[in-house]
Amino acid sequence: MNASSLVKPCTRQRVLEAAKSLCYIPNKTARVFKSGKSHILGLVISTQHISELVLNAGFQARFKALTAKAHNEGYNMLIITSTDAEPNSYFEVIKNQVADGFIILSPSINESLTSLLEEAGIPYVFNMKYSNNPEDSYYISSDDVEGGYMAAKYLLDLNHTDIRFILGIVKGTIMPFNEDRVLGFKKALDEYGIAFKPEMIVTIPGQMEESYNLIHQLFQTQKPSALMISNETTTVAALNYFYDYGYRIPQDVSVIGFGPSEFFRHHRPNLTNVSYDITWSSDKLVDLLLQRIEGRPVALERPKKPELIIRGSTARYVQPSVLAVKEH
Repeated sequence: MNASSLVKPCTRQRVLEAAKSLCYIPNKTARVFKSGKSHILGLVISTQHISELVLNAGFQARFKALTAKAHNEGYNMLIITSTDAEPNSYFEVIKNQVADGFIILSPSINESLTSLLEEAGIPYVFNMKYSNNPEDSYYISSDDVEGGYMAAKYLLDLNHTDIRFILGIVKGTIMPFNEDRVLGFKKALDEYGIAFKPEMIVTIPGQMEESYNLIHQLFQTQKPSALMISNETTTVAALNYFYDYGYRIPQDVSVIGFGPSEFFRHHRPNLTNVSYDITWSSDKLVDLLLQRIEGRPVALERPKKPELIIRGSTARYVQPSVLAVKEH
């Protein structure tokens, strides 16, 4: 039944014919008991974030890439949901699953979850950087400092100085990967001799309606010439707002997004974006998890530099007074 080389071909054929005639199906549960492996990888996500998995382009691309890599390694992917994004909720659902290891998406805080999983000896990885604790190293990430830097530098090269960096938050907290992007943003400002101001950072919950309303509030009181937006859902909300209220992109406001290049290419206008290699990071995530499952030495990956894809949503900033003189 397992195509063992120890069995003669003629014997194997007789066994397979008998199994077929009896409609025999191998019992997966029994195999798990015997081998100690289910060949299942659990993809753990809270019920609050299920909509992101369905609607968010980054999560869609991530899930597709993870599944392809898992299949190539002989594993199936099982989506597992926890009641909420708290560490104890994640741990309770993880410890009762038969999966060999777990890829954990979007927990709000992972320091305590890491301790629970380590004490239980459960193999796990996080899909990105959720903690600044040096011991929480089981994740794969792109170079988010570089991502924030290259987006800001490009806008500064286009004469934009009134920039807002819009960041998604979880329970009022900026996640560590976005903190790294802010560091890159500040680095670019410093190189151009522009003072960082707290109002340059705008925090917004990542849901569509909330993002739309807060973009509306921002543009009622301020008129920045350029936006950097840290997640896909808020980017779509901003585009919808600009369309509804007659803002022209990039003539009135330039926009740079962060996420899968293909997603932004299909919007109108095509969006300039900081693109992360999701296939690379997904492959490395599965490799890292399998190393932990099999007890092999863990080879941690250096963050990979993202790429700035320049499209039609950014343009050189021209002072309104200069533009008025030219038109006159």
